[in-house]
Amino acid sequence: MPTIKTKVSLLKELLALKEVVDLGQIQAAAERNGIKHSNMSKLITDLESRFKTILLIRSPVGCLPTNATRQLYSDIELVSDALNRILDSLREKDELVGSILLWTEEGFFGSSVLLEVSKLYARYPKIRLDVMTNRTVSMANPDISIIDAQLYQKIPGRVLFKFKTKAKFYVTQEYLDKHGAPKDMDDFLENYDLFMRQKFLNLPEFQFVSKRAKKLNTVSDSPSIIYQLVCDNAGIALMPEWCTNRNSRLIEVPNIDFYYEYYLTGVGNPMTIKTPKVREFLKLFYEICAKNKMQLEMFD
Repeated sequence: MPTIKTKVSLLKELLALKEVVDLGQIQAAAERNGIKHSNMSKLITDLESRFKTILLIRSPVGCLPTNATRQLYSDIELVSDALNRILDSLREKDELVGSILLWTEEGFFGSSVLLEVSKLYARYPKIRLDVMTNRTVSMANPDISIIDAQLYQKIPGRVLFKFKTKAKFYVTQEYLDKHGAPKDMDDFLENYDLFMRQKFLNLPEFQFVSKRAKKLNTVSDSPSIIYQLVCDNAGIALMPEWCTNRNSRLIEVPNIDFYYEYYLTGVGNPMTIKTPKVREFLKLFYEICAKNKMQLEMFD
């Protein structure tokens, strides 16, 4: 008869295997669970020794489950779900703890949401929100991603919502007072200081800018840099509406009949989307979007 010690060891190894399969990498699974890569790897090799078979096909880019693992997975998932239900029943709602990792468009969360997320901290003081804007962040790790679906088409997870974003050319009145308003698009491209995000210039819709703009002074992958340059009265930039809705100094450039529409898509990590902390965050996020009249197309 297996002892409790044996069962506990087996359970740790099985849950480790599930994490690696779900995330596709031993390193990602180790990071999510706050343990060393070597310790996570040992749990897998110990389980392989226990079953006397290979459970993962390892490669430099990640891990794939073998047929033996696929046969085990559904049973491991049942055990994992049961443990989560038990943990949820033990945890009081006001005792939610841990971090929520959000990957989002730089500028979006700062302009539209972060100022109101304090409500989440006030209610759950042990919750921490980690906001990542680095485009090289591991796609396996975020709990929630709110990103431009055109640029990141292979985000793993479940689509929760999307909403249309309109980008326009913005400037300060101080800049227009000094330089005057452009007469039309040709005048604008010929004579006015312009700053552009690299992500826009890479799109076919903006080839006319890279080819015709005479004073394309700064190109950056950081919306914060572009935003600050415009706020400092240095020129004009194409920015999303939500990037400017809290700054009354920024106005649309007159006589320019141009805008660009794209979608931001919210994607949930299937491993964490049903956890209480992520559910509470999404509940607050949806409330904030409704308050700010951001119309979401819901899929969840």
